[in-house]
Amino acid sequence: MIEIQARQSVVINLPAEDIFASLCDLEKMAGWSSALISSKQTTPDALGAGTIVESTIRFLGNWLEILFEIVEYEPNRCLTFKSISGCVPCLFCYQLEPVASGGTKLSEEAMIELIEEPGELMEPVITSALRRQLEYDLLTLKDVLEARAAMCEI
Repeated sequence: MIEIQARQSVVINLPAEDIFASLCDLEKMAGWSSALISSKQTTPDALGAGTIVESTIRFLGNWLEILFEIVEYEPNRCLTFKSISGCVPCLFCYQLEPVASGGTKLSEEAMIELIEEPGELMEPVITSALRRQLEYDLLTLKDVLEARAAMCEI
């Protein structure tokens, strides 16, 4: 088994509350996450630790059905999803930190366990693809949120 890890960050010119609210809007995540096809909460309670999320994701050309559990939920600070079913054990953690300029640094860390050995040459390719995907998704979220905020100011 091989563990692939990647981490990316972006500064978004909005308060953490606005960003966290978007991260928690599960049905709209597919609008900025290039890997996510669909996502919906399957537990009846309010979103928080223990919430189960049913997701369809696409990674490296494969479509995967995965159940996630929110294992860490600190409003405006941290949101972590851990897979509890599916063929690829994984964890996605979003962390928010205020920055001096008044914006918020949003970091995403992903850890994926590959059950089948991808081969010596494939591991760097998978790691690079994951890193690029995280960067693209965070920049897309930044663009969406900052454009929405600008439209509200008009």
